[in-house]
Amino acid sequence: MTMKKLSGIFLIIFFSSCLGINSNAQGIEFNHDKKFQEILDMAKAQGKLVFMDCYTSWCGPCKRLSSMVFPDSAVGAYFNTKFVNAKFDMEKDEGVNIANRYSVRAYPTLLWLDGDGNVKHKVVGGLDPDGLIQNAQKATDPIPGILEGMRKQYAGGDRDVNFLHDYVNTLYDAGEKYQDYFKEYLGKITSAEMSDPKHTKTIFNLTNDLQSPGLPYLVKNKEYYQHLMGQQVFDNKINQIATKAVSEAPRADDKGLFEGALKLIKTNKAPDHAEKTLKLSMDYYYHMGDWDNYDKVSTQYVKKYAEKNAALLNDVAWAYYINVRKPDLLEKAAKWAYTALNLDNKYTYNLTYAWLLYSLNNYKEASLACDYAIIRAKAENVQYTSATALKGYIEKAMKPAEAPAPAVH
Repeated sequence: MTMKKLSGIFLIIFFSSCLGINSNAQGIEFNHDKKFQEILDMAKAQGKLVFMDCYTSWCGPCKRLSSMVFPDSAVGAYFNTKFVNAKFDMEKDEGVNIANRYSVRAYPTLLWLDGDGNVKHKVVGGLDPDGLIQNAQKATDPIPGILEGMRKQYAGGDRDVNFLHDYVNTLYDAGEKYQDYFKEYLGKITSAEMSDPKHTKTIFNLTNDLQSPGLPYLVKNKEYYQHLMGQQVFDNKINQIATKAVSEAPRADDKGLFEGALKLIKTNKAPDHAEKTLKLSMDYYYHMGDWDNYDKVSTQYVKKYAEKNAALLNDVAWAYYINVRKPDLLEKAAKWAYTALNLDNKYTYNLTYAWLLYSLNNYKEASLACDYAIIRAKAENVQYTSATALKGYIEKAMKPAEAPAPAVH
């Protein structure tokens, strides 16, 4: 074989790897073209479980799973024979209903389901190849039977720390309530055992909300966990807990969750804690419909972190257009939108500016901005139906009112 042919083969392999194109030997083979119910029917017909990756397009750990774990040959060899594999974006199409059905709120969430859609095993967060295979093995174990045995063992008075360790992990994996047992388990761990990776990792993995009994331990032992897992991993965990609390606060009508989240962020003092505090405050006031406070924190946020970031400026300006009616605030948002399009002259940013001008009754300038948005859309080869609709609204608003018909005598 010539060197030219060998080089060609090497390039094919290289680019296939970079693009995540996997054969059975290279990694997990996902069913991308099937509906969720079709996936369940396939699993039932084949007598297998479904393995489902619940991800979002913006989730960093999700991308690491897809690029570094799912392509692993050992993972592919195991999963392609044992499971019907599927993945869904939780913010698109069927993924939205799947997220609601299985209460998926953090990403990535990995689910193992039977053919009827019942959860047999659940993991929240990223895993390495070994960890993924170990969890897959748990999914195929008769967990209900194991859990029932553990419940009897607990009812019989077994409070050994190693048993409690296994019990809380099995409850967590089965999607059962575990916090009360988690608290009891934490109370049993001696100071000497606290340095055992088995215990420290369990505490880290099972601490996922503001009320968790493990959170005070994480905060108290911050330096130890940062050394063990790295500062970024630890800070991400704290940010996830705070973000979850803020997202739950409006639904629960519990301002204490919001205040507790901000306190946690400030206590942790990660490098980005000041920015994170403002961002979470914006999210909270946005969902509470408190536009006065939203305006206060948004103005601070833009001044400190977004003046040179077109995407952030545009997002905040658009939030004002959708929710705010005060002319002075809309004027401020229009200035942000104008700055955004000067930083990055995109269709989307021009359109935001045009909508804001329209909301301020500045129809002449809005029309010009809308025309330019359409020009940019054509240059970027994107749809511009929203701009066309806005153009129609502007033209209608600019028409003089019809004179009343003369009185007939």
